[in-house]
Amino acid sequence: MRSSSLVHGIWLVVAVAAFAVGKMQSSSSREADANSEAPNKSGFRSGGTADSLSRNSGGRPSNSPSGRSVDGDSPFAGVVLSPDAMTEAMASVVAETDPIRRQRRFTQLLEALTPENAQAAVLALQAAPRSRWNWGQEYSLLTYAWGRLDGEAAVAFAKEKEGRSRGWTMASVLAGWASDQPERAMAWVEGLTDQKERSDFTRGLVSGLAQRDVQSATSYVVRLAEDGNERASEYMATIARHQLSQGVESAAEWSNTIPDGPLKGSALHTVASEYVRQNPEEAAAWVAQFAATDYATRAVSEVSEEWAEDDPAGAVSWVTTLPEGSSRSHAMGEAISEWAQKSPTEAGEFLGTLPQGDERDFAVSAFARRVGYEDPAVALDWAQSISSQEIRERTVTRNVRDWIRREPERAKTWVQNANLSEPVLEEIRRPQESSPSGYHRR
Repeated sequence: MRSSSLVHGIWLVVAVAAFAVGKMQSSSSREADANSEAPNKSGFRSGGTADSLSRNSGGRPSNSPSGRSVDGDSPFAGVVLSPDAMTEAMASVVAETDPIRRQRRFTQLLEALTPENAQAAVLALQAAPRSRWNWGQEYSLLTYAWGRLDGEAAVAFAKEKEGRSRGWTMASVLAGWASDQPERAMAWVEGLTDQKERSDFTRGLVSGLAQRDVQSATSYVVRLAEDGNERASEYMATIARHQLSQGVESAAEWSNTIPDGPLKGSALHTVASEYVRQNPEEAAAWVAQFAATDYATRAVSEVSEEWAEDDPAGAVSWVTTLPEGSSRSHAMGEAISEWAQKSPTEAGEFLGTLPQGDERDFAVSAFARRVGYEDPAVALDWAQSISSQEIRERTVTRNVRDWIRREPERAKTWVQNANLSEPVLEEIRRPQESSPSGYHRR
């Protein structure tokens, strides 16, 4: 399956971070209530150093806020850390070479986070080597937790950063803030005068809103779209990824609540990407109900492509049951592309049974692109049989360019004998940016 994005990668980390911290803080809240009924047995005062916090006076492991025993190697469980002690504690975490112990200690450290020591924790983690373990996820978790504890201070810190780190930090702190104080977080974002900045930070806001109330988050994004926000579909995909953490069935049910149109299409595509990975047949049955709509084209194609990776004939058979239209045509192209990779002869035989029309054009174009590397002349023969002039010329141009990169003399000879139109020849001659690989199939 093609990567969804690269532009979405960090937001998925934020969503996972939000879910994990939400669970952790919910647990911590209940545990703190229980502890309030009994005196602290650790015997340590607030603000002790990391080295002084490892064991109680009896030499036993100190208690965590839950009252449960923690590992004796934890230097900071069960106490309130001053900023200096938090800096030392974070340093001990990032120096840990055992990934399981590091994860456990980091979670314990999040439980010790307060508005007073949060910035010290973030600065200490920033100073750590970023090549170790899951630094990015830890940073997102930590800044999310800070935003949830003290939104104003966290966004003020993030706003002073520069470059990509600024956007990354702002996204996670806003997600945390919005999950706890949605109205204040929304007011802060909507008060930004820089439109690009407001648009960039809205994604983190939406992520936090979704943690708190998915329907409110959905309604908010719908309103953004009605106001002309061009990135509303991206924000809806953020909510969809959050819903997927609750299970594909829950996410699929939620997607039905979105008004028909591009926003729904974005949600369907995001859900379909995960649904088909888990169960292609069920995903196909679910997405088929939307196949008659243009907004579901990407979702239907996603299911077709993923299914075809393992069972191309089965995917093609399913596509033929869909109602005619854009979704079916694009889905057929995706399935044929995968089939051509596995068995070009069988795929070609099937293409021979298709009548002229959009569906065949998309399928032949995908087939030609897929087989062009192994047999460019045959691929171009297929490409020239496409009935749509636009699709035919685009397919021929791309295949010829790829061929010229690999075998310029053979490709130029073919072009001289192909009787191509002047616009196509001009497009073929147009200088192209060089590619490190020299060829891309898709």
